[in-house]
Amino acid sequence: MTIDAGIRWEPFFPFTDNNGKLAVWRPGEKSTRYLNAPTGVLYVGDPGVADSGIPPTYHNFAPRLGFAWDVMGDGKTSVRGGYGIFYDYPNSISTNSMADQAPFGTVLTTNGTLANTFLDPYAGTVNPFPGSLNPPSNAIFPQYSTQFVYAGDFRNPYVQSWNLTVERQLPAGFILRTSYAGSKATRLASPRELNPAVFAPNATTGTTNQRRVFAPAMGSTPIVESVGNSTYHALQATIERRFQKGLTVLANLQFSKAIDDSSANKQNGNARTNPANQRFDKGPADFYRKYVFNLSGLYELPIHPVQPLARALIGGWQLNAIASVNTGSPFTVTSGVDNALTGAGGQRADLVGNPIISGDRNHQAMISQYLNASAFAANALGTYGVLGRNTFIGPGFANLDLGIVKDFSPRERFKAQLRFEMFNSLNHTNFSLPAASRTSGTFMQITSAGDPRILQLALRLGF
Repeated sequence: MTIDAGIRWEPFFPFTDNNGKLAVWRPGEKSTRYLNAPTGVLYVGDPGVADSGIPPTYHNFAPRLGFAWDVMGDGKTSVRGGYGIFYDYPNSISTNSMADQAPFGTVLTTNGTLANTFLDPYAGTVNPFPGSLNPPSNAIFPQYSTQFVYAGDFRNPYVQSWNLTVERQLPAGFILRTSYAGSKATRLASPRELNPAVFAPNATTGTTNQRRVFAPAMGSTPIVESVGNSTYHALQATIERRFQKGLTVLANLQFSKAIDDSSANKQNGNARTNPANQRFDKGPADFYRKYVFNLSGLYELPIHPVQPLARALIGGWQLNAIASVNTGSPFTVTSGVDNALTGAGGQRADLVGNPIISGDRNHQAMISQYLNASAFAANALGTYGVLGRNTFIGPGFANLDLGIVKDFSPRERFKAQLRFEMFNSLNHTNFSLPAASRTSGTFMQITSAGDPRILQLALRLGF
């Protein structure tokens, strides 16, 4: 039995900006750096606001624990396991959005009224242009200006990861390995709309800004919160033959489930469909694949002539192959319209029929209508749609790559390798996801696919 234990101290020092172009949301407080800023939006330089907008964290401790057990004492059966906590940083690209907000790089939406015209589009408000690299404290904040803020209690995310593996050495150089792997991510960065429009029965999308919670001081305002979560569980089986007598084989099968409420968002725009309900987006992760199978192998032909010419012509040949098969990725059917009338995009469709088209269908029928398009309707007024996130699964994936390799050694210090490779050697069509927005002209049609067969001939020289 071998046990490894340790702990890492990983203090969190958020990104800073030389010009203090970072903002944080503190409801009810007024900025002293920019006197005309909307109430609740504070900047670096305001009392109590850190240079990074959000304060550093010094109490991030990441324990590690691992063990390996030789069950029989003969080195042929082992049980291994481990657990650890791993901290992460938020995306640095979100600071670009910080630098583009008022009063630094003002984004302004002006709606037509009876007062303004193309000749005077800012009638009734103040023209904020041209902007300044370091705006004065009395900088003008136009009505409905776009802000981008950190939550006041933002902290960096972390992942708990654990695994347990049983491994057994088999005859003929094979190894059988069965594993369980899991993880739980907490405090993932998740931007949402802080200032959504309030729904009203007779409202229209043309009055979105006027109906926002903090109108007219603020328009659309993403807030980056550390509230996201994800879980991952997988059963993994692997059989491996390490290189022996010219042959190596590796095959693995994975059965898994991955659930989150936002997958790989860039943290530079709203990622939540319903600003008031985080659980509304909980569902299969974008990268979720229920089954994944991979098989790879390399075989060195047992031809080793002694005569130099024969060895150069018929010796040194290798065959290799990689096969990959997995189930399809999930996708969300969206309505394509803002029937919630809140200014938030990505609203989902309602289900009004059976979306599954039964029976055997050829490729042409599948790409023409992957799911029954008539089974989906626009979300009802005042709602974000009935369907869940990533409810449906797209086409699966299958691929076989083959290669033939010939090694030459004309001199001791000079080697050459000739490679002929076929990617997607069976020329199997791997279809992409269908168009999933109800307002798309190709709704439920598949209009693209992966690469066809690709042949490659290469010469590699080493000396």
